[in-house]
Amino acid sequence: MSFALAPGERLSILAGNGMGKTTLARGLAGFLTTEGGLYWQGEALNSMSRADHARLVQIVGQRPHLQLSGRGYSLREEVAFGPENLGLPVAEIRARTAEALHFLNLTHLAERDCRRLSGGETQRAALAGALAMRPRLLILDEPMTDLDAESRDALAGHLRSLPWEMAVIFLDIGWQSWMAGLVDRHLLLDQGEMHGPLTTEALFATPLPERIFLAGQPA
Repeated sequence: MSFALAPGERLSILAGNGMGKTTLARGLAGFLTTEGGLYWQGEALNSMSRADHARLVQIVGQRPHLQLSGRGYSLREEVAFGPENLGLPVAEIRARTAEALHFLNLTHLAERDCRRLSGGETQRAALAGALAMRPRLLILDEPMTDLDAESRDALAGHLRSLPWEMAVIFLDIGWQSWMAGLVDRHLLLDQGEMHGPLTTEALFATPLPERIFLAGQPA
């Protein structure tokens, strides 16, 4: 499969359970060894160093608590963990950490033990850690699955106002109401084949595989 992604574009890839969303995400994030190759602007991802790959792509999955390093005594240290591993200057690490915490409204929790965060706070903490890396591509695998409505709306609001140009891929089992005004295009992944792209309006006018659903109506 192949698809184009413009700088700063927000794309959703919709597929039923077991259709390969997470496998695709893990491949793009460099967690899987692939045959045939995955390429970003003509460069093979598996030829990059781990550090260069981490600078390029970040992923936040369905279980964000599993993505926390556990190496930080506080949320601030956790968010700083990635930039520290890039060997950045201390001043830049602090600036990136403060920016990510502020952007996701987590500054007031900066000194809290990550084990004492709520589910929604943990989701935002994992996202803050990803944003502190300043990736060019952010992959969110069913990012709202375990959040209540208030937390979903808050996180969608944060994602609508990302402070720098970055492409975002959302992976989900169907169109969700929080995608309205957030996602530019949609692709359908079914039986290993990619279909689309579709606008939100076209998506609602297109017969969908039974494994993909539409939740609500676009605003």
